[in-house]
Amino acid sequence: MHKNTKLLPRQRQEIFRRWNQGERVVDLARHWKVSRQTIYKVVRNGKHDIFQNRHSMNERYRNLYFGLKRLSKTEKRIGEKLARLAHKLKRYEKAMPGEMVHVDTKRLPLLRGEGIIQPREYLFVAIDDFSRFLYADIFPDKTSYSAAIFLEQVRKVIPFTIEKIYSDNGSEYKGKRGHPFHDTCLRYGYAQGFTKVKHPWTNGKAERVIRTLMEEWHSQTRSNHISRDHRRRHLYAYTAWYNQSRIHGTIGSTPIERLEQFVKRLKENV
Repeated sequence: MHKNTKLLPRQRQEIFRRWNQGERVVDLARHWKVSRQTIYKVVRNGKHDIFQNRHSMNERYRNLYFGLKRLSKTEKRIGEKLARLAHKLKRYEKAMPGEMVHVDTKRLPLLRGEGIIQPREYLFVAIDDFSRFLYADIFPDKTSYSAAIFLEQVRKVIPFTIEKIYSDNGSEYKGKRGHPFHDTCLRYGYAQGFTKVKHPWTNGKAERVIRTLMEEWHSQTRSNHISRDHRRRHLYAYTAWYNQSRIHGTIGSTPIERLEQFVKRLKENV
């Protein structure tokens, strides 16, 4: 019997009998010094002729089906972690600038003093797979039209020819003819590649640079942002520093130096 049991089986039977005879729940609760919810529960169980105390252990933990179901979920989580680890171990890198440019989007936090009903802004990023050259900008939404305008800006700023744009399966990037971003890719001859469904880490370079931006740009300067325009100017300054001065760990140089090294190798091989 559970140590916190308030009523014995014979007491439950008596409560159910008196309730059937018309006594009010509030009077029964006052008489037996229990809550009305307890009386309701006794009445509900009494209709099914249940008056005995139940075992205090939750039955589902002794149920084979529940155990197998939980084991299946655990196995799935472990499988997903192993898949991400395998992907990290198989890191790839394109052989030349523009061969693949990763793009992604991030909803930005509100600034200090902004109300919760204030529409959020969106960070768009494009990073070259080979050189890690970065371009980023902020838009008032993440529609396909904003994505297309962003791609036009990327084309003007990036100092090399783009061959392929790689993104997740978001509606701002993926569509058929008539879709602004898709049509912009067609206009300039850019191939499009997409992450496998439910495998966002396959666009890891874009996700990682967003994380870097939020840690090194937004979090460090958020208290100094007096307006959204001021935040955008900080972003432009950070991306310039990122490309020209920040040494990228995986390539051992800045993006600009990586591009310069590539051009130097081309000249030597001519």
